[in-house]
Amino acid sequence: NATESTRLALSSFIDRLPDLLDIGLPSFAPPGTVRLYSHPKFGDLLHEDYFRLPIGSSVKVNENLELNTELGSYFTHGLGDSVGNGFYQLRLGAKSEFAVSPDAGWSIGLDYITPLSRPPIEITDGVRHVMPYVTHTRTIVPKWGLVGFATLGQDFIDHTVLPVNFRENQLHHNSTTLTLGVAREWRRMHVIFRVFDGTTYLLSNEHENVFGVRPSVGIPLLRRADGSPRATATFEGRAVWGPDGFETGVNTSIRVDLRYRRGHAK
Repeated sequence: NATESTRLALSSFIDRLPDLLDIGLPSFAPPGTVRLYSHPKFGDLLHEDYFRLPIGSSVKVNENLELNTELGSYFTHGLGDSVGNGFYQLRLGAKSEFAVSPDAGWSIGLDYITPLSRPPIEITDGVRHVMPYVTHTRTIVPKWGLVGFATLGQDFIDHTVLPVNFRENQLHHNSTTLTLGVAREWRRMHVIFRVFDGTTYLLSNEHENVFGVRPSVGIPLLRRADGSPRATATFEGRAVWGPDGFETGVNTSIRVDLRYRRGHAK
């Protein structure tokens, strides 16, 4: 039926572009699927005295519900000053997803992020985040394999005992953000392009806005037998206009994925 064909098509697409899971898109994985992943921050070896190693997991509880968690750890890497070792952040999330047509689906989710212990001040922003969101995704040009998505999310922040350390152009109050994007896969790489607009106007007395674009290119380093990547190198650029002015930058990351499905690992 149409719903099942949507699940199969989008599940296969997401398997091949796992970076989309970080944006809140529905995975449409079969019930019982478990994913384990890691995002080692190798750039820290060049620019920081610590090395960050976030490790996460997601579990597809049933056809519609997925639970996920991520724990961020850091270690003194020995190439600079000693800053200790420990955990810096915990992320918990739940997402409900629905296929509604042969080429479209929705997800509704909630993420909770909190800093842990007392890491070096620059690792976290020092505040808790409660972030509800709704995402719609659909195939917009089938012959190109071009998938589009839109996410409307909110960010409710709460101060902790840690000092506040907001990033450049990060909104300082409760906010609402709309993100529009497209994604396409080629044989040797995939491209994701996002445009976002955030404002504090709807949820606080402050009137701050941020607008930006985030193009990224992902290159599979290791693949499974079905073609989906076990490891992906991602190069992401950004151009952001916000309360602190205009900023640009480039981030590089490695994502390692393990997938357990119906009793066997891939």
